Amino acid sequence: MADHFARGRSAEVFRIDDGRVMKLFFEDYPREYAEKEFRNTKIASELGCTPMKVYEMVEKEGRSGFVMDFINGVSQNDMPSKNPLYLLKGGKDLARCHVKVQARRSHELEDIRTMCADLLSDETMSFLSAEERQRAEKYLLSLPEDDTVLHLDFHTGNVLVDPDGNCTVIDWMTAARGNRAVEEAMMEFLFSEAELFPEAGKLQKAFFAAVRGYIGKQFFKEYQKLTPLSAEEIDRYRLPALIIRRSWNIDFEKPYLTKTIRELIRKYGIS
Repeated sequence: MADHFARGRSAEVFRIDDGRVMKLFFEDYPREYAEKEFRNTKIASELGCTPMKVYEMVEKEGRSGFVMDFINGVSQNDMPSKNPLYLLKGGKDLARCHVKVQARRSHELEDIRTMCADLLSDETMSFLSAEERQRAEKYLLSLPEDDTVLHLDFHTGNVLVDPDGNCTVIDWMTAARGNRAVEEAMMEFLFSEAELFPEAGKLQKAFFAAVRGYIGKQFFKEYQKLTPLSAEEIDRYRLPALIIRRSWNIDFEKPYLTKTIRELIRKYGIS
């Protein structure tokens, strides 16, 4: 096995030769998801959303993965420990990177509307009644078509900063195409309700929550300055964002997502 480099929620990354790394997913991770991330990353790279290229799918010791470029950078999560002053600009950098990705268009990525409509039949959505699923599906499919590139997991752990300050977006498994308001609804969730480092203690979580809130304020202020979007428009697209997130089945997030998804179906669902 090559040199171990990093570990995430679903995979490990190993350094290999020629300036490349191998991302190997854990044994219980479905191969189809690994293939989807490989395909989405390839599309994102070709569009100029990320400089990171992918090369081939691999199988190692019963684990699926793929080979991709090594990016010489540190995640935005880790930047403050190396340069505390980065906290003063991290949210702005994230917003600028965000806008750059959303400037790209794709017909190859999956349509967020049909993706979410299909997820309504998933086990993670079993809390919905048949009527709720029907009303939600009609609403989702009534939304206008859009080919804006969406990442849908655009948090500070998925943005690497190189020594020159350039940002690279990684982890494209959840990428889709759709209205950019879906992404902003997801960003509001990530900066307020998403699970924070489950292994951390109470004091650590309180600190991380404060930092997250500060970066979030920077992000939304800069984003609205660059590409304004009304609160009403974001709310109209909150349902698909939260359906995507609920499909991840994160225990900590289930109560909020279950409650809010039902409220949004009551508000926007079509009979």
